[in-house]
Amino acid sequence: MNKIRHYFDGWSWKEKTWLAFVLIFQTVAWVIDKESLFMLVMTLTSSLNLVLGAKGKVEGLYFAIINSALYAIQCFGIPLYGEIMYSLAYSIPVSIASIILWKKNTADGGEVKFRTMTKKGILLMTAVTIVGVFGYAAVLKAMGGGFAFMDSLTTVVAVVASFLYMKRYSEQWLMWVIVNVFSVVMWIMVFASGDKSALLIIIMKAINMINSTYGYFNWRKIAKEINVADA
Repeated sequence: MNKIRHYFDGWSWKEKTWLAFVLIFQTVAWVIDKESLFMLVMTLTSSLNLVLGAKGKVEGLYFAIINSALYAIQCFGIPLYGEIMYSLAYSIPVSIASIILWKKNTADGGEVKFRTMTKKGILLMTAVTIVGVFGYAAVLKAMGGGFAFMDSLTTVVAVVASFLYMKRYSEQWLMWVIVNVFSVVMWIMVFASGDKSALLIIIMKAINMINSTYGYFNWRKIAKEINVADA
């Protein structure tokens, strides 16, 4: 119990309140929506991943692994092949690699050494993302997947963002904002098609979008404090 209490040392009251609000709000929404326990665990692990990740906590990555597996299962019924392949073939391995790399790159005080990208790196990242989105959309359409372009957009941006997350670049959070904006749109489309379980995912993605915005500013703050801006 003492260890848990000290875990939140350094958190502001606003951050603690936000974490409590997110968990309670999603639980209440789950009760009202009368969904399965599976959906509750999937949405809570997603939020814990991002809230803890925004604070630079390695533990968030363990929740990311659980959430990726559950999210892939949920996507099978749509079918969102891009999301499925991303979750199982990429997100889980990258999360495991991130745990190892993060633990090897900590400051004396235990903080993870976050970095910022150069303008050249940002331009390269943008070009790769655009080419990837249109190329993968063609593949998914040929496979007969649902919502091929939206599926490709959220998947490719998430792939790039996950790589930057593993490499500890703060700019990856801006990409997650984009992913979650379009994910909300995509899951609204799924909800409109008749899948009522999508409502909890819409709420989850909207909360993730807010978490991602905060994560960007907090990681840049941490990077500045420990003076590891990357060249």
